[in-house]
Amino acid sequence: MARLPYAAVIQGTELMRQSGLPGSTPQTNAFLMFAHTPAVGAAVLRLVLALLTDTDLEPSVREMVILRVVQRCQGRHAWVQRVAMARNVGVCSAQIAALERGEAPAHLFAKRDCSAFALADEVIETSQATEETLADVLEQFSARQVVELLLLIGYFRMVCGVMTTLGVEVESPCGMELLTSVRDAARGQGQNNGRGGEAPARHEGELFNADRVLFPRGDL
Repeated sequence: MARLPYAAVIQGTELMRQSGLPGSTPQTNAFLMFAHTPAVGAAVLRLVLALLTDTDLEPSVREMVILRVVQRCQGRHAWVQRVAMARNVGVCSAQIAALERGEAPAHLFAKRDCSAFALADEVIETSQATEETLADVLEQFSARQVVELLLLIGYFRMVCGVMTTLGVEVESPCGMELLTSVRDAARGQGQNNGRGGEAPARHEGELFNADRVLFPRGDL
């Protein structure tokens, strides 16, 4: 049982309205906890969707870094949700099992991956990175990607704190369902605009680009 009662459904509906997510979006336990503060919770949802769909990071690297963070933070709720997404973008079972044990053997992970893991470990432990670790990361990633990594690490560190402190109950993975609904809503808008069912082009200031995370290999 959660340590704080979940918000009422009407609060969840307001959260969805303010977030810009489709009305068909499932009201998960996590969402109903965020719904206690609809405006702030909506901003949180917009941030995570931007981090999942609009960064320059490879989807597999992004998901492995998330798993590294939530394992370090003992975030069981986030772990269950993100494993399903990691598998979808090509993270293999052996890699997931290693991350669950807190390991990163060289035969399973590229140097680039391990550099990102080292950054995550240090930021979680000390809220900063050593000069050596940051220099190594800057050799592997662009400036944009480094900032995105830090925001990703910070976001999931925060969410694990909320979910574990409030005892939010683990539920079946719903990330793919959520992102599919976002994509379908975008395509529906394209149909309404007379564009033959194609997803509208992504422009600066628009909310999400779900195809980037749903189909990372371009297999639309």
